[in-house]
Amino acid sequence: MADLRQEESAGRSFEGVSDPVTVSVVFHRLLTINKEMGITMTRTSRSPIFAEVHDFSCAICDWVPRIVAQIDGVPSHTASSMIAAKAVRDRFGGDIHPGDVFIINDAYSGGTHLADVTIIKPVFYHDELLFMAINRAHHLDVGGLTPGSYSPLATEIFQEGIRIPPLRIYHDGKPIMDVIETLCLNTRMPDLFWSDIKAQVASCSVAEKRLTELTDKYGPPRLKVILEDIQRYAAKRMRQEIKKIPDGVYDGTAYLDGDGFSATQVKVQVQFEIKGEEMFVNFDGADPQTKGFINSPFANSATSVYVSVLTTVSQDVPHNEGAYQPIHITARLGSLVNPLPPAPVASSTLDTACAILEACFMALSKAMPNRVPAGWSRWCGPSISGIDPRSGEFYVQYAFCGMGGGGALPFMDGFAYIGDGIDLGGLTAPNIESNELEYPHITAFHEFLPDSGGAGKYRGGAGVRYRIQFLGKEAPTFVMFGDGKVNPPYGLFGGRPGSLNRPMLNDGSPDERELPAKGIVELKPGDFYSVYSSGGGGWGNPLERDPVKVREDVLNGLVSLESAQNDYGVVFQACPQAERLDNLELDIAATSDLRTAALKGAER
Repeated sequence: MADLRQEESAGRSFEGVSDPVTVSVVFHRLLTINKEMGITMTRTSRSPIFAEVHDFSCAICDWVPRIVAQIDGVPSHTASSMIAAKAVRDRFGGDIHPGDVFIINDAYSGGTHLADVTIIKPVFYHDELLFMAINRAHHLDVGGLTPGSYSPLATEIFQEGIRIPPLRIYHDGKPIMDVIETLCLNTRMPDLFWSDIKAQVASCSVAEKRLTELTDKYGPPRLKVILEDIQRYAAKRMRQEIKKIPDGVYDGTAYLDGDGFSATQVKVQVQFEIKGEEMFVNFDGADPQTKGFINSPFANSATSVYVSVLTTVSQDVPHNEGAYQPIHITARLGSLVNPLPPAPVASSTLDTACAILEACFMALSKAMPNRVPAGWSRWCGPSISGIDPRSGEFYVQYAFCGMGGGGALPFMDGFAYIGDGIDLGGLTAPNIESNELEYPHITAFHEFLPDSGGAGKYRGGAGVRYRIQFLGKEAPTFVMFGDGKVNPPYGLFGGRPGSLNRPMLNDGSPDERELPAKGIVELKPGDFYSVYSSGGGGWGNPLERDPVKVREDVLNGLVSLESAQNDYGVVFQACPQAERLDNLELDIAATSDLRTAALKGAER
């Protein structure tokens, strides 16, 4: 969804630059190169998390480095990848050469969390550095206390995996194997780790080839002018959009269920101040950093702000670093959104990023009520690892098929089964059948969850009901991470909240128990896991929803007959048998009476 909107906005005219046609052509070419990087990654990586789920992102920076193109991937990666590129520049300075490749994942050196490994390849033209090709990918394991590198027991980042500062891993086009072997040795699946690193490098190498061809056509002097025009245009357009927002101060607050050690809710509070063409964002009200792994490095927090602004203030602004220039972000050291090392951070890219995004959306909804969505679902699911009884090989998987629904918009229903807010649909749920071939489990059911989307004039997207049973005589290691069991996706302007996440073990059996959002769970052979994922929040008064749409939702199994009447005030002529819902007929008069009575009751 985010990619489509960005591509459409990129097609707008580059008004005000010296050569708008050429600038537009070059910018589109950069976006196409960015896409080709992503295609290369999906077709060369071995891990399903890349080949199917697309949990990686590609970006192109210029020589400064500043992002100039970012269209392929998940927003939680791309908006901060230039910080990693800057870290490489600051560390190596003039010691960057053709044929070099760099790696970084350290959360306190420009990364987000340790599982997000960033590969950076400088692109030279006749010994002049012109670009940096970037691929940031979430690896299945980078070491740490638990397989999958999400540990609810971690109290410091050293327990979450190997920390990689800016580090050279290729020299003169060849891998530096002693360095690579050291990195691989610190993961549970060294061969897979190295294979996927090579896929990331291949992705960047494709960009190098195409960017060289682009430079051949325009020449470095002209191309640098064009790249500067792209940055200036994005900054100008963002300032124009900010100027349309009424000057003032707008606050937003969101909560996390806890940090895994304490059930006390953790607050994210943000304040937007609009002054003419500038936007000032501060997190003075955010809680202090926590013991558990929800602390958000500044790069991750800044990314969440950028995503909130680029998706609401305007989608016509090119998504590059120029668009960030008028956005000024401050966060005190030692807070949840700018922690001091060695605080653990593994779950920040999901839990805390979503909470920051929600707080930003809540603040912006007061300034631009017709542009901001209701709340999206938050991730709540396990990493599962063990020995596959069919092959004898070690595996790590995430339960991506348990994604929730998106928040409703001021003009449409939320997307069903699309995932958490910070990724905005950038992750793709794997195919059920191929997932069963790859991992040792059987899927019992996988279907939309009725009444999970918040009621509204526009309904929140539905979550799912999903169950898997594990194969083999040995129980897998089961690590829960996520949020949204206490705080549901918010509704806006009369819209109702979405449902809560409800992860279960052996539900419907004598051994049934509800699982925590964060924790290590002991399993036994034969256990099965179910999740009832949250739907998105609704937007607007449910009593204003078109009754015909309510009827369609009932027929499609997204809304129950009870909710149709109680939440939407829609009455049907008769209560049919379940198998005869196709005969469902609206009672227009009774619906009008019920809604009128409900509105009068609300006014009292």
